[in-house]
Amino acid sequence: MFSSAFSILLLIFVTAGVFTFPAYSIVLVVAIVSYIVALWFMPFLWLYVLLFITLAVNLAPWTGRYIVDELDIFVAVTGAFFLFQLKPKYKVSKQFYIATALVVFCFATSFDSSWFNVFSPAYANFYVTPLNGFIIFKGLLWALLLSWIFNQQRVESETKAYKHLFLASILGSLTLFVIIMWEKQVLVTLFTDTDIYTKVNTFFNLSSAYRTTGIISGMHTGGESIDGMYLFLLPLTVGACFFFKRYWLRFIALAAVVGVMYGVLMGFTRATYGASFIAITVVCLMCFVQKFREKAQLERQTKDYTNAKSSLLIFAVGYAVAFSLLFYSVYTLHQYAGYYAELSAGLIYALYVYLGSNRKIPLFLKIIIVVVGGLLFFYVNIDSFENSQWVDAENISSSSVYSAIGGCVVAFVFLFALALKRSVHIARIGTETIVLVLVSILLAAAFSGARINIRAETSTRDLETRISHWQSIIDSGNWSGANIVFGHGLGSMPANYALSGAAELDRIGTFAIDKDKSVLKVIPGSDLMLTQRFNADSNDDYLLEIVYRANEKIKVAVGICRRNMIIFEFWAHGCGNIERIYLPPSNENESNSQIFTLKATKDSFFALPAALTLKATVGDVPLEIDSISLLNLNGRELLSNASFFEGGDFWFFYYDFEHLAWHIKNLYLSFAYQFGVVGCLLILTLIAATFIGFYKSEQLLSLPCAIFTAFLAGQFAFGIFGDPTDSARTAMWFYFIMFGALCSVPAKVSSETKEDV
Repeated sequence: MFSSAFSILLLIFVTAGVFTFPAYSIVLVVAIVSYIVALWFMPFLWLYVLLFITLAVNLAPWTGRYIVDELDIFVAVTGAFFLFQLKPKYKVSKQFYIATALVVFCFATSFDSSWFNVFSPAYANFYVTPLNGFIIFKGLLWALLLSWIFNQQRVESETKAYKHLFLASILGSLTLFVIIMWEKQVLVTLFTDTDIYTKVNTFFNLSSAYRTTGIISGMHTGGESIDGMYLFLLPLTVGACFFFKRYWLRFIALAAVVGVMYGVLMGFTRATYGASFIAITVVCLMCFVQKFREKAQLERQTKDYTNAKSSLLIFAVGYAVAFSLLFYSVYTLHQYAGYYAELSAGLIYALYVYLGSNRKIPLFLKIIIVVVGGLLFFYVNIDSFENSQWVDAENISSSSVYSAIGGCVVAFVFLFALALKRSVHIARIGTETIVLVLVSILLAAAFSGARINIRAETSTRDLETRISHWQSIIDSGNWSGANIVFGHGLGSMPANYALSGAAELDRIGTFAIDKDKSVLKVIPGSDLMLTQRFNADSNDDYLLEIVYRANEKIKVAVGICRRNMIIFEFWAHGCGNIERIYLPPSNENESNSQIFTLKATKDSFFALPAALTLKATVGDVPLEIDSISLLNLNGRELLSNASFFEGGDFWFFYYDFEHLAWHIKNLYLSFAYQFGVVGCLLILTLIAATFIGFYKSEQLLSLPCAIFTAFLAGQFAFGIFGDPTDSARTAMWFYFIMFGALCSVPAKVSSETKEDV
């Protein structure tokens, strides 16, 4: 009865969401019906669809709806379908009970009557309203629902469930890679007739200041959202490399890891760099230890267990030393020989390991080839060093170059000697070589790029700014006994921060829409920009008219830009002829109108979407706008809701640079501020219960436990300087893992046939 009642509520939510959506209602109905039919035949399809929508579909910039969006509608459809279709197959786990208690606790401490208006247009910046609490709460609720569905399906076939989870994460990672390529305008260059050097340079452009955001952000926010998704996808895609047995699937999983790391690399965020490294390391170490134990157990049957274990331990330490020396030497050599160092090292590695593991080639011939290979490696890198356009060979000590090459050669010989004692499949050699080359390139790119070096130089100043921000957040809170115990409530920080004056809304700008008069009231500021997306033709002229009221003159900047979310050096690129003028003051109780001529820039298949942009930058009084009209050469109106009768529908706001007003920027402080002591204890209990479950079922070194541990390590390492949970889309997947999607096997499991995955 509870399942049926909740599914009916979800259907009501879906109906209200679809029929109050300002656009795309018919498209949504067709998509939902098709999705339900497909779910009947492919029960795991929801993993692919929901993760794809999370990363690749965001209608908010077109509709202005971000409190309830298309992802929420599809999650609710998924929940309603499975609550009707699935019959509970196992006793609910302890993790689920604790997670449910946390969700109920958050609802009790955060609910506000304004939540009944979630299907209505927005009339203000949602961050400073109680609706921000609903946006965060829905992430927890959806995570609880999806983790229940996944565990119910896992009862039928644990192997199949994990296979689809990994494949969905691979699809999501590759999708995100393409989106980042599009956002950074790499695709535009790749599919033109420019020379190959320009294409490669665009792909590996590490001097950019542009902060990649994907399209998963709600309104202005993007950086923390996408970082959280990187750290969600990385453990899963790395785990997929260990899960699948077929080498072509491992290769695709590896490509997905590279896709995510490309996004991480282009984000230029130091905390995400470190957290990504930690997450990957934890997964690999735990999986290697597990494989080490399994192999020792197998060898125990043929010889003394202690000797077998000692032998395997020696090999493990040997490989660790060899690869550490190799990565360090290749990274050093990269400074002198460029990417020839990585490519030649990969070739020699593959050659030496193949020679060592091949039992058919005579030893004397192997040694000859090893010597010749080492000499060729030496020649290629010395030649690249002496002919490099970027290295001044005269000012670099030759001994430094020789030492780097020598370190590589010693590592190669060591690996060759270790390979003599084992047999390696050629496909595995190929996979290891690709990993070696890619990791080397990523290390070189991450720590030698101009942008990350610039960021490194400002570390002290950035840390001081962040500490000052955290102190301001603490000072803005009401730390009564009740708030310490139960928290301030979800999403309450921005409103408290703004009311305390620390957000400096008068400086950065803010807005609200008068619901009765249908008037947009803007407080001019340095960063607030209001936009509306529309289809702009290449190089066409447009006529913009603003009907407004202001007691004093106000400077505005209007233009037609091609942009995605947050924008840095692309601020002027693709924005046509931005008009910057002062609006003259209007008479009392009268409106003025101002007309601008705007021009759109060149359009292309991979171009960023066009948007009318309006920014009131200078002024000491509010600017009240009655309407904004944009006409093309044929006199056709291109804007929707031009007079704001429908509130904020179709309008979208940006804060490109001023983010501290809306984010706590620390996961630990975020939990303490929003959840209080009770909520934090529930989260700690949830994590402890998951590890206890792994321990009792003897799965502490299993792949799910490794992924869960890596996920926690990565997210909480990043959490020192960021909070991925203040975005509903990212929070849903964060809590999906936290709420037990990877917990120990449910108590009641039906018999299943192991698949060759």
